[in-house]
Amino acid sequence: MQFIKNKKAKPIIIVAFLMLLAIFITVLVKSSNSKLVSAGEFNKILQNSKVESIYIKDKYIFLESDKGDYKSAISGINRDKIFSKYPVKVYGKSSNYLIYVAVLLLLLILASLMLILKRYSAKDGQSVFESIKESGVNIAQSEIAPQYNSEISFKNVAGISEVKEDLEEIISFLKSPLKFKKLGIRMPKGVLLVGPPGVGKTLIAKAISAEANVPFFYHSGANFVHIYAGMGAKRVKELFNKAKEMAPSIIFIDEIDSVGKARGNLGSEEREATLNQLLVEMDGFDSASGVIVIGATNRLDVLDNALLRPGRFDRRIFIDLPNLNEREQVLNLYLKDKKHKLDTFYIAKLTAGFSPAELETLVNEAALNALKDGRETVELKDIDSVKERVIYGKKRVPILTDKEREIQSYYQASKAAVASWLGFKVDRAGLLISININKEASIYSKQTVLNEAKVLLAGSIYLKQKFEDYYNIGAQDRAKAKSLIKEANEKFSIMQEESNGSLLQDLILDLESTLNSLQSAIDAIAKKLYEQENLSYDEIKKELDALF
Repeated sequence: MQFIKNKKAKPIIIVAFLMLLAIFITVLVKSSNSKLVSAGEFNKILQNSKVESIYIKDKYIFLESDKGDYKSAISGINRDKIFSKYPVKVYGKSSNYLIYVAVLLLLLILASLMLILKRYSAKDGQSVFESIKESGVNIAQSEIAPQYNSEISFKNVAGISEVKEDLEEIISFLKSPLKFKKLGIRMPKGVLLVGPPGVGKTLIAKAISAEANVPFFYHSGANFVHIYAGMGAKRVKELFNKAKEMAPSIIFIDEIDSVGKARGNLGSEEREATLNQLLVEMDGFDSASGVIVIGATNRLDVLDNALLRPGRFDRRIFIDLPNLNEREQVLNLYLKDKKHKLDTFYIAKLTAGFSPAELETLVNEAALNALKDGRETVELKDIDSVKERVIYGKKRVPILTDKEREIQSYYQASKAAVASWLGFKVDRAGLLISININKEASIYSKQTVLNEAKVLLAGSIYLKQKFEDYYNIGAQDRAKAKSLIKEANEKFSIMQEESNGSLLQDLILDLESTLNSLQSAIDAIAKKLYEQENLSYDEIKKELDALF
C-alpha cells in the first residue's frame, strides 16, 4: 500500500521540516552559549580579539569575537568608552518574546506537516502511523515468504533410517494429495521434528521438499516475533497465503518454540498474538490442499498445548543423535568426495554423542588440517588433531574407554529393564541417552512415584551388584529419586507414617530383588547397548519376554 501518493513530495516535506528545525535549534543555542565573564576579563578580551559584534540585552553586554562569544554584567562596563569605539546594538526586554515566537512557529510547522501527511496517508481511514507500518511491511514483502528450491535429497541425509517411513508417507501425500482425499484419508496438517541441535531437522525438511518436488518456504520462529504490534501475525498470514497459492508446498518453521511457547501471564502480547494467528491459519486450510507445515524444535516441553492438539502439529517425529551404525553412514557420506585412509567404523566408535552436524565439521576440519600439512589425503592423525577443537565450546561429550562403555551399558540397561518391567513405556534406551519415563495419566498413585524412583536408582544398585563398587555416574538420577521418595512420603499420605530414610531402605531392598530376577535380561540388553548404542522399546521388551 502506498504511503504518500506523490512520491516526490515526501522527501521535500521532510527536508524542509529538518531545515526549519535546524534553524530553530541554532537560534536557541546561539542565545545561550555565551560564556559569562567578569568586567575585567571582558575588557581584556575586547582589547585582544577581533570584534565581530557587540550588543546589549537586558542586564548583559554580549561580545561575539574570533575567540568566542562572551557576556558580562552591564553594570561593570564603561559603556561610553565602548559606544565611542564600536557600533553597539541595544535590545529591550521585549526581545525575550522572540523565543516564544520561534516555539510557536515550530508548533505551527509541525501541525502543518501532520495535516499534509494525513491528507496523503493510505486509504480506508488508516492513521499516519498505520500507513508507515503498512508501508514497512510491503517494502519487505519479498522477505515475508522467501521460497527456496531445494536440491537436497535423501541421498544427502544419512542416519535417519528409523524415521524414513514416516517421511516417505508425507512425500507421497505431497505428490498426490487428491489420491488420499478420494480414499477419505486425512493427512496431518503439521509435522513436528523433535531432536537436539545438529541432528539435521532443517536438512530433512529440505530433502522432503526436493523428493516431493514442491516449493519450500523457510522461516525461523524468531522472524515472526516483531517489536511492532501486529507485525508477527501479519507475517504468518502472508506466509500461509503464499504457500496456498503455490500448493502443494511445505512451510518449514525452524525453532518454532520461539513463537510457540505456552501462553501465560508472563508471555509477550505480540508473541501470543502471532501464535494465535498461526493456530488460526492451521485451522483455516483444508488438509487436502497440499500444504504441510513442518516445525522443528528441541524444546517440545515448552510448546503450547493448542499447538500440539490433533488437527495442527498432530504428528511428531523424534530424531535422536545417531547411533554407531548411523554415525558410520554419516561419515561415509561426508568423506565420499574426499581422499582418505580412514576406518570409518573406528572413527564412529570414537565419536559417541556426536551429531551429524558435528561429524561434518569434524571431517571438514580434518581435511583442512591435512591441507595445511601439504597432503591431499585425510588420515587418522588429522581426526585426532581436530577432534578436541570440534567439541570445544559445546557440552562436552564423554569419549568412553571400553571399560567405561561397559559400565555405562549396564547402567542404562538396568534402568530400561526395570522401567519396562514396572509398566513404564520407554521411548528408547541409549548408551548416552537418559531414560525418559512418560507418565501420561494426570492422576497417579503413590506407588507410581515410588516405581519411578526405582527406575532412577536401578542403574546405581545394579552396578554395585555387578562390580561390587559404587560409581560417580547417575548423580542426577539419585538426587531426583530422593526427591520423589520425599514427595511420596509427604504428599500422598494423610499422616506422615514413616521417615524418608526408612522408605528409601525398603525401596532399595525391593529393587535389589527385582534386579536379581531380571539379571539375564539386563545383561542381554547391556550387550546390545554396548554394540549398537541405541535400542527401541520393542527390543527391550523382547528380552524381558524371553526371560519369562
